[in-house]
Amino acid sequence: MSGGRIQLDWQEDEQTLYELYRQETDHQDRTRLQALWLLRQGRTQEEVAEVVGFSARTVRRWVAWYREGGLEEVLQHRHGGHGGPEPKLTPEQEQALKEESRKGTFRTIWDGVEWVKEKFDVEYTYWGIAKHAYGERWIFDRLDFPSVAGQGRRRPPPDGAPGL
Repeated sequence: MSGGRIQLDWQEDEQTLYELYRQETDHQDRTRLQALWLLRQGRTQEEVAEVVGFSARTVRRWVAWYREGGLEEVLQHRHGGHGGPEPKLTPEQEQALKEESRKGTFRTIWDGVEWVKEKFDVEYTYWGIAKHAYGERWIFDRLDFPSVAGQGRRRPPPDGAPGL
């Protein structure tokens, strides 16, 4: 099929797909549920692809997965893996880092790197702490660090060394 209206043996009615789509918080799953809901309404694969911002080929792949095993099959596939590596900090440690940042403890991301090493014996590189494991989201943005995010790209000179 070239991407026109599809014939599927639907396991869910249109309203159920809509409700699942509206309730989903995971971006990938929400997009796929939206696509299935639109297909269930009778939209073409090209129309759905345009609405959800993916190619018709990708929508056809989702349809193939649905045919193989329904929603469970569609939602088990993850683009880019299954969420990346485990976080180095526990939620409690992240909260402590956030509280320190709100106090103004960190002027740069390097300050955060050093504090985490001293406090929790967890080592990060600049980019390791600046970039969150799930892609281009900065850990300081994710933890709501308005005074640090995007700052401190240069390591500060050691104590006593003249600044540049």
